[in-house]
Amino acid sequence: MAKGKNYSKDFKLTIVELKKHGKSYEELASEYGVSKSAIA
Repeated sequence: MAKGKNYSKDFKLTIVELKKHGKSYEELASEYGVSKSAIA
C-alpha cells in the first residue's frame, strides 16, 4: 500500500486560503508542485 506525501499544516492552510480567494486547482497544483487530486 502506497503512503501519500505529508504536508505541513501551514502549507495546507495556505492552499485552502488561496482556493477560497479564487485560485483554481490547476493554478495551485502548478504553483506548488502538487497534484490536483491532492488539493481537491
